[in-house]
Amino acid sequence: MLRFFQVCGLTLLIQLTPLVSFAQQQQPGATPQQRATAAEQYQRAQQQQAQLPPKDGQAPILVMTAEQAIAAGAAQAAKAPFAPLSDGDATYLDQVLNVWEKKTSEITQYQCKLSRWQYDPTTDLTAPAVIDEGIIQYAKPDKGLFRIDQRQVLTRKSPNPEYRKSEKYGEYWVCDGEYVHIRDRNEMKALKMQLAPEQRHQGIHNSPLPFLFGVKAEEIKRRYWIRPVPPPAGSNDVWLEAWPKQMDDAGNYSRVQVVLDRVDVLPKALIVFLPNWEAQFPHREVYEFNERKKEWNLLDAMKQKIFMKEFIETNLPATWQVIVEPYIDPQEAGQPGQGSPATQPRVATPPAAQQQLR
Repeated sequence: MLRFFQVCGLTLLIQLTPLVSFAQQQQPGATPQQRATAAEQYQRAQQQQAQLPPKDGQAPILVMTAEQAIAAGAAQAAKAPFAPLSDGDATYLDQVLNVWEKKTSEITQYQCKLSRWQYDPTTDLTAPAVIDEGIIQYAKPDKGLFRIDQRQVLTRKSPNPEYRKSEKYGEYWVCDGEYVHIRDRNEMKALKMQLAPEQRHQGIHNSPLPFLFGVKAEEIKRRYWIRPVPPPAGSNDVWLEAWPKQMDDAGNYSRVQVVLDRVDVLPKALIVFLPNWEAQFPHREVYEFNERKKEWNLLDAMKQKIFMKEFIETNLPATWQVIVEPYIDPQEAGQPGQGSPATQPRVATPPAAQQQLR
């Protein structure tokens, strides 16, 4: 159903057409009758919009979903970047995604060591500019941790590259089910962003890495154009290649190659092609996940409190600055009178007697 909103800073739908197309929402084909009905509704809504008087100097804005815009002919769905899959490849892909989903659904706790190689061709065409080591942890359904503990930076270029240990910390990201915490250990600052109500306690959201937590086959096909690709010679792993359909994903990477271990059907590596990747300038990040663990013995169970505390615990030293960003409904964000102190991001420095992150 079409709706009208007063939202500052947005433009009319006709100007949003490239954005809807770029979002790349691949929609099933509509019948001629459905398209005609959608086009008629769109035209009627435009007429109603033109008749509405401005409010507080802002013209009313027509808001449509990508599905409505495509059905009405106001936008076009972007096409997959590869030819349609054969029946055999499509069946194989469905089987892989379904098994992958089943395997991840059986996980209650997971941890692994993380290695990452960051390639920046402006620094060196062949050697990684940065090498990172860290850890990933997950507890079903909605708690996760991604942390870089050691970093080495390139000091001598190829053909004999050399590295030195960096004094700077790497990324530190935590999800507790309601908030995403982004921690900067270099500046001793923490950003605490509240998730939308429908996202809370429903799985991992805004993860720094795709395809790691709570994989759902249908969601993957909704968010990505995905296909199986042949593995390199000598590899028995399952390789998939995915292109983002949504703009927020496309802002982080242009495509991703996922390497699934054929035994446990979980990612053992990711190759993330950055948005500025080009064949002659191959900006990319390569991740490898080692010592993957999802089963726990008695000794491990005794360490349970330590494991859970590490990423449920949100205490920070009193010297840290905490920036809290509560969730604001998009319908309310641009309305006059909104943006009171209670709904605006606020900065807090916890006192020494009360170090708990709010």
